[in-house]
Amino acid sequence: MKYFTMKKSLSLLMALVMVLGTLFLAVSCGTGEDDPAQSTAADTPAESETEQPLAYDSVEKQKFDREFNIMSRDDIIEDFEIEDLTGDLLDDLLYERNSRIATDFEIEFSYYQLSYDQVNTTLNTQSTSGSDDYDFYIGHKYSFGTCAQNNYCYNLGDITEIDLTQPWWDQSCYDNMTVNGRTYVMTGDIFPSSMLFSSCLVFNRKMVKELGKSDAELFELARNGGWTMDAMYDYCKDVTFDLNGDGKLAYTDDRYCLTSWMMDVPFSMYYACGENFVTIVDGTPELSYDTEKVIGIYDKIYKIIVEQNAYFVTDINVYATTYDVFSGGRAMFCDMSLNKISTFLSEMTDPYGILPMPKFDEAQSEYLSFVNGATALVMVAKTEKDPEFVGTILEAMATCNYDNVTPKLFQVITKLQAAQDPDSSSMVDYIVRNRIFDLGYFADFPISNVVLENLKTGQESISSKMKAAGRTSTTLLNRLVKQFEKHE
Repeated sequence: MKYFTMKKSLSLLMALVMVLGTLFLAVSCGTGEDDPAQSTAADTPAESETEQPLAYDSVEKQKFDREFNIMSRDDIIEDFEIEDLTGDLLDDLLYERNSRIATDFEIEFSYYQLSYDQVNTTLNTQSTSGSDDYDFYIGHKYSFGTCAQNNYCYNLGDITEIDLTQPWWDQSCYDNMTVNGRTYVMTGDIFPSSMLFSSCLVFNRKMVKELGKSDAELFELARNGGWTMDAMYDYCKDVTFDLNGDGKLAYTDDRYCLTSWMMDVPFSMYYACGENFVTIVDGTPELSYDTEKVIGIYDKIYKIIVEQNAYFVTDINVYATTYDVFSGGRAMFCDMSLNKISTFLSEMTDPYGILPMPKFDEAQSEYLSFVNGATALVMVAKTEKDPEFVGTILEAMATCNYDNVTPKLFQVITKLQAAQDPDSSSMVDYIVRNRIFDLGYFADFPISNVVLENLKTGQESISSKMKAAGRTSTTLLNRLVKQFEKHE
């Protein structure tokens, strides 16, 4: 095999140990219960083997006698490149998957890794030059604009060996990122790390108690559907405080109600409130949102971020301080995605809990989780000369994970974690149950950035900027639809 190796990301594996078992249960089973405690291992594919065939069995086994070349983002390579059994649960499951597929299909996996923007450039170069050096590319949010819109990707829907309607492919991604029957990017069980890019809130249990509030009440609010933006505001109210009395707030010394990064919290809070900017209607995307609702959502976000003086980081040079303040015990809440928990909180001494992002109000039926643009995405180059081969192996990898990786992670890892913190463990089910993909966000339309831009400048009103961004976004969406219509 050809290996271009890197040091494994310990933080990712730690995050997987912490949360993946619970979240994979939700993904594999398509959870629909109101109480996550009712979701059991019996609902997973592994426990239903006696009642229905394994998904992997549906993939026709063929002897290809060739290499399968994966061009991976360097931060996702651990989902695929496992050189040997290590004793780590996830590593061993993926190693067994690779070995099984290599044997069943008589292939040899070869791995290459680059940064996400270099992956995009490589796919574009390959497509424009007619080359076919890699069978499978792992994309990023910005792959949609640079690769999919520019007709450098193969329509996954045209590869009959891949069944995108099956539960091992993320159905929210499929429904919201397919334009007029063309699906150029996709995610699902093929990426064990995929669900970790779902937004959540962590909270300092010690601080909550010290300020006379109840951490148990937070979990109860979430279970009863009462964890709303207004409820979060009540918790945040008057928490930010000038601890050293110097008359100004500084992240190095003072206390905050919330710490947050500008490329996360405007989107995680907004999408949690139940409003997309683009809706797919009869296969065609339409700019469709309730202006009054968007204004109402922004008002609630503004009250928490601006009025209550949350620590809202807008400078990439001090990005990590978003999490340093929280891990240092100087913030009640921290907005992040699941994959960041152990990366940034591994040395936190105060106990913390995990919550879904709050709903707009109690009338909203479900908790919703924004999917960070760093989530891994399947892409195949337009110039792929053997899409049947590629589709067969991709489907094999996805179904094999669905059958063997997902349920075993639940059965082994979650039980260990639940014994330590059953409340947070149960919350992860809410977090991944309804993940939100908005074409407006992945296409980077201006309308999707209005909340971000207004929070950066602290503006209370969002109306005028919405109108201007809406007009520009309409033009860009029409252009996108026309681009897709011209794609072969």
